[in-house]
Amino acid sequence: MRAGADNQCLDVLKTDMDLISVAISENPKFKQLLDDPVVKPPQKRKVMADLLEKRVHSLTLNFVNLIIRNRREIILSDVARNFIDIYEKSKGIKRANVVSAVGMDEDTKQQLQKQLNALFKADVQISSDVDPKLIGGFFVRAGDQQYDASLASALDRMRKTLIIS
Repeated sequence: MRAGADNQCLDVLKTDMDLISVAISENPKFKQLLDDPVVKPPQKRKVMADLLEKRVHSLTLNFVNLIIRNRREIILSDVARNFIDIYEKSKGIKRANVVSAVGMDEDTKQQLQKQLNALFKADVQISSDVDPKLIGGFFVRAGDQQYDASLASALDRMRKTLIIS
């Protein structure tokens, strides 16, 4: 982070770390190559250079090479995720995952984002998923906080209340 701040390229490095994180999580063969102890570090550095050289900042490539040289490539995905978390925290960005019974249109997402921005006093980045089991409503998880406004949960609470009574 410090090198990126000194060179005023944190946004570029964050984009690079997003690219690396997605590449590792979505490509099992790529992850297998990084985790394979039989493949020697010079071979891994060559593969990474071939893949990343024209796509990422030189600081990112040097950092990846350092990780591989020190035989820590197995944690590259975690390092990328941690960098992204620190970057977002420093920029006041908070991530929220919204799960709804049906897909949300852009207007609904924007209204929800405005409400979450006000609630968390941060720039909230929303990702959304659909889960028909919710029946209706939605469920929001942002960090260690969650808000359940789903019909399925309301019905479950009502059922428990009726059973106890």
